[in-house]
Amino acid sequence: MLNLRLIGPSIAAAAVVAFAAGAAQATVYDLNLTGVTGDTFLFTQDVPGAHLDRGILSLSGLDAMNTLTVQQGDEIHATVAFDTPFTVPASVDLTSFVFLLSSADFPGGLTSVLGSTSFFLGGMLVKDSLGGGDTTGQLANGVGYFPPNNTAFTFDSFTSNFTIDVLSAPVALDNSRILYTLFTNVAVVGVPEPGTWAMMLLGFGGLGVTLRTRRRFGAGLAAVVRT
Repeated sequence: MLNLRLIGPSIAAAAVVAFAAGAAQATVYDLNLTGVTGDTFLFTQDVPGAHLDRGILSLSGLDAMNTLTVQQGDEIHATVAFDTPFTVPASVDLTSFVFLLSSADFPGGLTSVLGSTSFFLGGMLVKDSLGGGDTTGQLANGVGYFPPNNTAFTFDSFTSNFTIDVLSAPVALDNSRILYTLFTNVAVVGVPEPGTWAMMLLGFGGLGVTLRTRRRFGAGLAAVVRT
């Protein structure tokens, strides 16, 4: 289960800053990735009471030859640039966008990150939201948009900056991708309270959702999807 928390072509992943926190030491990494928008694919999934449209795009720059080894407490500052502008369509009820980092040897246990995501078009800011994610088998930094903030948006780059709050062991990351999900025709009247969304979506087969409330830039609440 991936819980996204919203509040308010090579890897240039060198350690930029190291700082001490007692006996622990954390490192800040800069990560540059690219995406080819023609490589994206869209598939749909129906669950009781709702219809989902999902788009997944694999990114270049993080692979078996270019890995990034991180541990709990580290910060990742990722910049992702696309060959052409990329549009996330509007949703009816909820739009979620997630930046994912993973590996075949990812350690077990819960992971948790807290950070922000900013979208740009031609160097101009399009959206800017605080977020994060709790999941297993990967690191996930995501944001979610409820009406009226779930309109379509187009961007040609984005930044995903986050701190790894929970990670059971160091891991060499070698895979990166983005995932957006459009929620349509959820069987409720109007926009429910966060707790209502959580209870309803947790009941969907194959889909786990937990919503948490924090706001910034009027961006709505948090959404969760299982990958």
